[in-house]
Amino acid sequence: MELAIALVLAALGVAVLLGGYKAWHLLMARAAELEAEGRDAPVISEPSGPVGPDGLVCLFAHQFVRPAGKAVLARDKAYAPLTGDELDPEDFALQILYSLMTELFQEGKLDFRIIPREPSFMPPFPQKAWELEIRALEPLTGSSLTKAMQVAFELLDSKAKRRRKPQDQDEGWVSIDDLVDRLIRALRQELSFWERTGIYGDLRSYVEDALVAQGYLIAPEKATWLDRVRTKRPQANVEAIDRLASDATSLRGRLVAFRRRHGSPEAIEAIPDEGPLSITQVDPQLIDTKRALGDLPLDDCLRVSVYEVLSSLKQLEPSSDAGV
Repeated sequence: MELAIALVLAALGVAVLLGGYKAWHLLMARAAELEAEGRDAPVISEPSGPVGPDGLVCLFAHQFVRPAGKAVLARDKAYAPLTGDELDPEDFALQILYSLMTELFQEGKLDFRIIPREPSFMPPFPQKAWELEIRALEPLTGSSLTKAMQVAFELLDSKAKRRRKPQDQDEGWVSIDDLVDRLIRALRQELSFWERTGIYGDLRSYVEDALVAQGYLIAPEKATWLDRVRTKRPQANVEAIDRLASDATSLRGRLVAFRRRHGSPEAIEAIPDEGPLSITQVDPQLIDTKRALGDLPLDDCLRVSVYEVLSSLKQLEPSSDAGV
């Protein structure tokens, strides 16, 4: 009896081993097929559609974004599509939002106003006694990020209508903090799980996805599950991007003009002849509670506000700096 049981168990063991070997063989064969498919040359399509300021900042990031500073995890790193240089991921996100908002303002599609508020006593600007509000003067169309901003405005307006009083004169005005928060929520709904890397990377990925769809960037091959886990960057369609070089130069010229017109003396003095414009070089008196709101420079207030809201949202995310 014991011998029979042993023989049955041995037979079952052999069957399991044979089945496991066949499954492993089939798995390896399929992996080889996927790897071969992944080595195929990417299809480069003819680019289409206009590129907004957010897209130009992304494509010509080596001209608009400062180089990388402190070390970050691989998933958080940012690179210039054309040169491959590593860039500061925080500054990358800030430059995208700043350039988009200044362009829409200069086109007469957005308006800003500065209103008083109680100091929050929270970093990064604890003594700031003012707040920047923003409103859309017309429906926002154009780049994917511009459309996401329109969605954010609509969501905030729908919420405000339920609380608005008939005599309220503030229709359409929202805090820039609320707008950027809703903007991030809107664009994250269109990003896959594999694309989400935190607020800075999500902003950049959203713009990159639109540029891939237009043909200015080439999506990386992600045939296998392991490929999805690895960090891969889209490739540059160099010939197509080179055609936009004059547009990028014109954009930088308009950003410089905006800063000269609406910036503080400290910010104007710090404008370089070429390369990135500083986001954090602002008037130190912005936190002076005795200063009249009408004397505050709009450009400095915009940059401080964008920096403040992204910093605040970043602090709410799980830290990815441990072990760096």
